[in-house]
Amino acid sequence: MFGDTTRRLAPRAATFLAALLIYGSPALAHEQGAKPIPDGHAPAGVMVDHMHKAGEFMVGYRYSWARQSGDQLDGTSTINVNDPSNPLLHRACQNEAVAGHEHCSMYQTEMTMQMHMLDIMYAPTDWMTLMVMPQWMTMDMTMDTLPFAHHDMGHGDMDHMGSHSHGTDGFGDTIFGALIKISSGPGYSLHTGMMFSAPTGSTTERASNGNLTHYMMQLGSGTWDFLPSLTYNGRADRLSWGVQLSGIVRMEDENDQGYRLGDVFQATGWAAYRLTDWMSASVRLLSTRVSQIEGSFYPTGSGMSAPDFPTNYGGSYFDVGLGVNFVVPDGALKGHRLSVEWLEPVRDDVNGYQQERDGTLYANWSKAF
Repeated sequence: MFGDTTRRLAPRAATFLAALLIYGSPALAHEQGAKPIPDGHAPAGVMVDHMHKAGEFMVGYRYSWARQSGDQLDGTSTINVNDPSNPLLHRACQNEAVAGHEHCSMYQTEMTMQMHMLDIMYAPTDWMTLMVMPQWMTMDMTMDTLPFAHHDMGHGDMDHMGSHSHGTDGFGDTIFGALIKISSGPGYSLHTGMMFSAPTGSTTERASNGNLTHYMMQLGSGTWDFLPSLTYNGRADRLSWGVQLSGIVRMEDENDQGYRLGDVFQATGWAAYRLTDWMSASVRLLSTRVSQIEGSFYPTGSGMSAPDFPTNYGGSYFDVGLGVNFVVPDGALKGHRLSVEWLEPVRDDVNGYQQERDGTLYANWSKAF
């Protein structure tokens, strides 16, 4: 399997990583001196942001919570679900594989996603830090019947009339790999991440009717993925800052269910100010681009809502984050860290038809030994 995967990866991953290295900014430093400082790590929502010294080990826990419960969107435009001509009824559920299948009967009213992740790091040398990050995922969705949809629904759809909820939970994909130092000096550092994701999360989660549930409710991608990154950290007295370019490149043409999630590209930058020896505050900007799902696990057109169709995934997103980082600088608990960040959506420009995002909460704890 690894041989085939490597051959499929080469053109896509090499191009993506080359772009990062050519266009990426120089990057961010790990903290200096024996006394830990709160802004020695990036805001809570930034991963693979720092390296460790030779022989150092770190264990951490990451939590994230995200919700969609806003308006239904067509690109950047709001959809009125009470309008009998709205596109959720007439276009969102079109499937070319089945003639005449074009009507949604349900729509998403809320979705929450929670992630629990262990963050384990070890540095065999000063220029390389190894990482492994297993995770547990929990997703919950509430749906309701679209107004004016009852006359388009077949007999089998009647079981799903009215508001109802469903969810999935279990192990997600496992991330592992290495961070490699490129350059460092007084007040700055630059490193690259060569991370991978193993498909340990299920892609066979099913709804009550026996069909595979929505793509966004599956626990993993079902493919081996490459997660390159380039990170710069800088510092001057109580002010610190950073820039990171990162992405997800799917290393296989499709998973066992016949589809491949979209590639992801992110660019983020942040600044933090150390208010005290134990607390800092940060602001962050994040731009994300997600490509559309390729393939489909609904070749028979059995879906009844926009999340059942791959054309309704991906898009461009922009967020602003506010966070605080805490560290115990002295005493028996020296080095224990806690960071919290709220990411507020500013703009959603979605592919197809999707629900507006409400925001994401991140909370991390870690301790280096």
